[in-house]
Amino acid sequence: MMLEKIKKITGNLLLVFVIFSVGFAAGKEATRNQSGSSGMRTSSDNQVVVYYLRTSFRCWQCNLIEQYTDKLIRKDFSEYLDEGLLDWVVVDYLQNDELADRYNISGNTVIIARYEDGSEVAHHRLDKVMEKVFDHDVFMSYVGDAIADMLNP
Repeated sequence: MMLEKIKKITGNLLLVFVIFSVGFAAGKEATRNQSGSSGMRTSSDNQVVVYYLRTSFRCWQCNLIEQYTDKLIRKDFSEYLDEGLLDWVVVDYLQNDELADRYNISGNTVIIARYEDGSEVAHHRLDKVMEKVFDHDVFMSYVGDAIADMLNP
């Protein structure tokens, strides 16, 4: 009798675990597919692109880097976004060999690239984002100044 109850509870717990796991996996896939951009420039645009190159698995610092950068761009550089002069792209560099090779990526980082007539003419690699994320104001200045420098060479 007691053994049957334990089996039933264990079975139900496993079923709940499987349902949540499938839902989590589907949600991650949907989020990845919503990014909409492969991260590669193909048009003849003149703009600055802020790439956040990360992996599928992200620690809390990695998530903060993305959140802080997104907030910074949408707050301080919204007019450039609206005019198409700035683009914000999050890319899983393990899924994009071309970008990973171009920027020699081996860990999460922010790259700011300037394009003229569709060709990259300059880029700045912000390798210290992982250490600067611990101080919000320092991080925002570090990334914000680099974006401003690329927008106004």
